[in-house]
Amino acid sequence: MRFLGRLILLILGLIFAIPAGALTLALGIFSEPAAQELVALIGTAVFDLLFAEAMQNGDPDVVIAEFALGFAFVSLVLLVAPVTFVAISGEVTGTRSVIFYGLVTGLITAAIPWLMRGGFVETAALEAEWRITALLFVTGAVAGFVYWLITGRSAGRRRDPAAGDSTSLRS
Repeated sequence: MRFLGRLILLILGLIFAIPAGALTLALGIFSEPAAQELVALIGTAVFDLLFAEAMQNGDPDVVIAEFALGFAFVSLVLLVAPVTFVAISGEVTGTRSVIFYGLVTGLITAAIPWLMRGGFVETAALEAEWRITALLFVTGAVAGFVYWLITGRSAGRRRDPAAGDSTSLRS
């Protein structure tokens, strides 16, 4: 029965943490010029693909479907996967630390673009790249913090049957 309760809390925590991370990322994109430039470049590339496909085949639906699939994949990888991984690992280990949920989720979210391109590049990263990495860190940290607020504070706690009331908890 405890497992079912913790599973429901885990899902509830994720239901709030993922949109909180998405909102943080959206606000960051609106306030960070480097992120705005990246979004503009992606938008221009998609528009160019749509126009080229429409001119060649007359039907840009394939490009729109591929863009939607790519957007869903990026959203899943940046917003859902890190906080879900940290939430499950926190539940399994019984970790209740806000630092664990916020810091680890932030680090994983910020590291994803670096890992997807094969690690660090020998050339120095541009300042804009570090600002986008910081934005991703904050996005993950907010999602982890929101998860901790809802669910993580009570991870690993068990009811003490000897005490007889629901207020006494032991670790």
